[in-house]
Amino acid sequence: MKIAFILCMVMTVSLGISSKLSHAKKLEELHGSKLGKTILNLVNLHSLVQGPIQELIEAIEELIADINTNIDEVEYKFQVRTNEHNSYVAQVGQQLQDAEQDIARMIDVIDNLLIPRRDQIRNKIESLIEYDEFNRKNVDETTLLRQQEQDAYLQQIEEDNDALDAVDDAINLVSSLSNPSLLQIKNIKFTLKRLSSKQWNRVHQGPMVQALIQIALNQNFSDQGILKQIVEALNEFRNQVVEAMNDLTKQEQINIQEYQDRLEQLDDEHREFQRQINQSQVDLEATNQKLEDCNQFLLQRQADRLQYKSQLDLENETYTVDTDIYTQTANELQRELPIAEQGLSLIKSADFSDIKI
Repeated sequence: MKIAFILCMVMTVSLGISSKLSHAKKLEELHGSKLGKTILNLVNLHSLVQGPIQELIEAIEELIADINTNIDEVEYKFQVRTNEHNSYVAQVGQQLQDAEQDIARMIDVIDNLLIPRRDQIRNKIESLIEYDEFNRKNVDETTLLRQQEQDAYLQQIEEDNDALDAVDDAINLVSSLSNPSLLQIKNIKFTLKRLSSKQWNRVHQGPMVQALIQIALNQNFSDQGILKQIVEALNEFRNQVVEAMNDLTKQEQINIQEYQDRLEQLDDEHREFQRQINQSQVDLEATNQKLEDCNQFLLQRQADRLQYKSQLDLENETYTVDTDIYTQTANELQRELPIAEQGLSLIKSADFSDIKI
């Protein structure tokens, strides 16, 4: 019986000593933080004024509730911030991707479509201008050739008319000769001289007439038979000259028609060249305008890309700062919560008169 009583006393003393050691450890832990010191100061204040212990307990419990509320609020706000961050990053990231796609597409359109098309149209215009200049050169050359042909025709007609006059005079003179005087012989020689060698050679009758005239000259036109042959030959010569003039006139009409047809063809080509040049100029202006618009759009999208990258960098930096603030705040609250709970446990279990603060 005595042994049991002694054991009970020992256990009571041991529990008391253990409780004292536990309280001392809690006090030491509370002294190690600002919140713990605040709680101890609050406990000390209640001890000095001997306020109701329940009020102190309720105050600590309210503090614990506030800490838990703050933890939940910090967690909620950070989750909201994280959602906003993810949404914003996704949105701006998509805008950045769209800008990069637009940039790649514009570069492809400019380099592989618009610039080659512009160069192609420029080359086409240069070729058309060369063709048109050559066309106008052909017009000038054709016109010059036609003028030369016409001048030659008019000159030949003039010579032929002069030859006809000379032939008519020669026929009249030769026909009137019976016993020619020296003056008559001189006149006929002068008249026949008007028929140039060119005129004699234009018709096949010319050489024979020349031969007969030479015979007649040698005989001083005394042989009437030869004179008759000369008249007949001159008439035949005249007919051939007239026929040659008619052929020459017909050929002149053909040349005029060919010239007009050729000129009309060249003018049609010229109008077509001008039409194609004008259309190509319109196409070139439209292509240049499209090229300018695409370059402006490319510059704008490149500026947008820089802006989106800047926005993403700023948002990521801001979110990193917000994350650090959240982490620090959450850690601080998580540290304060067990301290407050420890202070509450101390108040509920301790005799403040035995605690030295």
